[in-house]
Formats: sequence, structure tokens, C-alpha cells
Amino acid sequence: MTTPSAIKVVYDVEDSRFRAMVDGDIAALDQLLPDDLHYVHANGVIEDKAEFIRKITSGERLYRQFEATSREARTEGGFTFVFGEADVEVDRTAGNLKNTLTYTAIYRNSESPRFMAWHAVKSVKS
Repeated sequence: MTTPSAIKVVYDVEDSRFRAMVDGDIAALDQLLPDDLHYVHANGVIEDKAEFIRKITSGERLYRQFEATSREARTEGGFTFVFGEADVEVDRTAGNLKNTLTYTAIYRNSESPRFMAWHAVKSVKS
């Protein structure tokens, strides 16, 4: 059963990761991202932890904003799945992007939930 307090803990971990991305806080990201990270960006690029951190460290990717605007969490079989939307602005080598993303984030349940995977697409408003 997913309790409100367990969901709040997952959201707090997620918000900490978003802040670390915007702040370029590599030490925090190293702690928050698992070694076996599977990160699928909205453009289809898939990165592991080392590549994700390398692009932030090198300046190839500079997050200006990363903020959840809506989300819903469900827990099942030792994992919590967060289905959400986020407003994102990022400077990259190819230029600035500002989008609303629809995402799924997966967390391993434990006393302190561990981020495991991310998959995002650009939101399309109908």
C-alpha cells in the first residue's frame, strides 16, 4: 500500500535530484543517481550515470529549470513509479530547450528510496 508519507519521501528525493541538476551539484548527483542508471531523454538519447554526469560537468548540458508541475505515485512489487509532468529549460551544445515533459520515474523502495530509471517525452497539448 502506498501511504501519503511514503509518497512524500519519494517526491522529496525527486525534488532533491531536480535541484541538484539545476545547481550543477555533481556531488549530490553522484549520491542520488544509481550506478546502474537508465535515463531516457525526451529526444530518445539513453544515458548511464557516467555520461549523464559528464555532460553536466563538461558544460554540454546546463539545466536552468527542472520543476515537477504534476505527479502521481504508485507503489508495486518493491518499486514506486512516479508519473508526472515537469517544466524544463536546458542549455545544450545544440541550443536552448524549454519544454514541458511527461515522465515516468522509477524508484527502488527502501528506507531512503533510490532513483533507478527515467523516461520522458515532450508533452503535446491538444
